[in-house]
Amino acid sequence: MRKACAVSLLVLIAAFALAQAPNFDYPFMLTNSAGYIVENNVYDIPTFGDWDDDGDLDMMVGVFYNGNIFYYQNISTGVTPEFAAYSILQADGVNIVVTYG
Repeated sequence: MRKACAVSLLVLIAAFALAQAPNFDYPFMLTNSAGYIVENNVYDIPTFGDWDDDGDLDMMVGVFYNGNIFYYQNISTGVTPEFAAYSILQADGVNIVVTYG
């Protein structure tokens, strides 16, 4: 039993030794044909999902300065996403506003 634990520990140590640290690239501003996506806001919270059920990833961005949620439809027909101008998410004709925190 002790030998099996020692071998397991060595395998675990080897796995950590071979693991590479994550490589984060430099940030860049997301753009579409209208310009920067949520320009001049440093606290954007983007999330991606197939919101319109057409097989590609659309983007929603939570906006810190006003609490709105911006929806950017992916209008690309290829591999590289291309986002349309935003629309603000609404419920019953009223903008959805969320607080921070």
